[in-house]
Amino acid sequence: MKKRIVFFIACALAAMAAGAFCYGAQVEELCGEKYFPAVMKAISEAKESITMVMFKAGLRPYDKESKVYRLVEALIDSHKRGVKVRVILDRNIPFAGNEGIEEWEADDKNAWCYKMLKDAGVEVHYDEEARDLHAKALVTDEEIVILGSANWTESALTKNAEVNVLVRSKELAREILQGFEEIEIDDAGGGRELMGLTPVAWKFLERPGLAGRMMSLHDERAFDLYLLLLREFDGNKAGEVALDLDKAAKQMGLDAAMDRTGYRRQIIRSARMLEGKYGLARFEFEYAAGARAFLLDYEEPSKAYGYPRTWYFEVPEEYWALGWDKRLSMRAKFCYLINLAYAGISDARPWWFASREVLAERFHTSRGLISAGMQELRRWNLIDVEYPALGAGMAKSYKVLGLYDPARLEQEWQRMEERWGAKRLKQARKFAAVVFEENDAAVVEEVIQAMDRMGEKKVAGAFGVVAKKSVDNPKRNYRYVRGVMERMQGVK
Repeated sequence: MKKRIVFFIACALAAMAAGAFCYGAQVEELCGEKYFPAVMKAISEAKESITMVMFKAGLRPYDKESKVYRLVEALIDSHKRGVKVRVILDRNIPFAGNEGIEEWEADDKNAWCYKMLKDAGVEVHYDEEARDLHAKALVTDEEIVILGSANWTESALTKNAEVNVLVRSKELAREILQGFEEIEIDDAGGGRELMGLTPVAWKFLERPGLAGRMMSLHDERAFDLYLLLLREFDGNKAGEVALDLDKAAKQMGLDAAMDRTGYRRQIIRSARMLEGKYGLARFEFEYAAGARAFLLDYEEPSKAYGYPRTWYFEVPEEYWALGWDKRLSMRAKFCYLINLAYAGISDARPWWFASREVLAERFHTSRGLISAGMQELRRWNLIDVEYPALGAGMAKSYKVLGLYDPARLEQEWQRMEERWGAKRLKQARKFAAVVFEENDAAVVEEVIQAMDRMGEKKVAGAFGVVAKKSVDNPKRNYRYVRGVMERMQGVK
């Protein structure tokens, strides 16, 4: 009965793909654990060609032991040994009425796979975004066809009840490959409107000589100036941006620290560093005026910069408008960009996760810088951090929070000071700092109320319990402190 069911499935799938024709063929069922080794074998033994169309390839690039990573790596290895590899991935955009699709799941679910293949030189494409590409099929050497219900995800490869088959049939392979040729390709993603967002290419963070080098050399002004140039860029083909030195000085906060001659000299110096040290732009300065900046392509500096089309994240306008570019330290600004980048491609959006080791290696910086930058963002309540259980061996999870107006936070402190007194507020913020919440007004006020209800000594004891734990301990958070205080009061 099992073989008859599998044969029926194979014929039905073949009939749909080949215009209602069913071919005589060798059919092998690949249900359960059989799918992964069969696909690995087909890819590794391919001699001439591999063509894959996949709805979802949920690659996590830092999990090199995962089955998905090993499959993608096998495609790259085949490409390196001369096999023609072509991959088409779905770029699904949610529409009103699409049931069962979460907003975070529908966009960029294949981004890591696309990037890894693209970086390795493999021919990889997205389909046009207006249609769902729901196929999960692989064809090797125009003869072996593997298709069925399984996506390339850890769930599908390890625990889901999936139905798949391997069919040896040149006729079927030819028909399916012809169907693949009819898929509309749109690697540009259909274009976009910026809507107050500044696109920044991952290459700025990932390339060894750019953002990571700026961090190690403490070139904060060059870092800030480059982001300002990207903000002002309007998409023109020459990559040209008008650089107003006075305007730039005000945005960077230099006008408050030095006179006009001094801040103009500093901006010119930073521009020269972008030009000579980093190769990100060239400048034409005019005496007693501003400058014409020409942004350059990352790969070919002889060419003009253009908007990144397939691999970028976007910095919100509030980053500058609310003054976070001046308030945050350089390491925190760098880590904020990392958060935006990872959040944009995470399969668990709005959460994303990676270890300090992976981040330090990928972005050419130190683990200490990553830790300090992330902690600063957490203290400013700009990211949320979840720690894995002790001994779980997993990476931290991060979530980008919305940028808020620091002026409103100051108003909250003023309100609390008027109500509770400056000394009470200062002590409550000191307690809250133990769990990185000293800039969360709601937490600080709750701590003040607990001090009034329980007494400052007991509150200090509760925070003292948590203060003894490592900053990476999952119990180093306010929820745990709250539980300790409740137990002190006898509340279950």
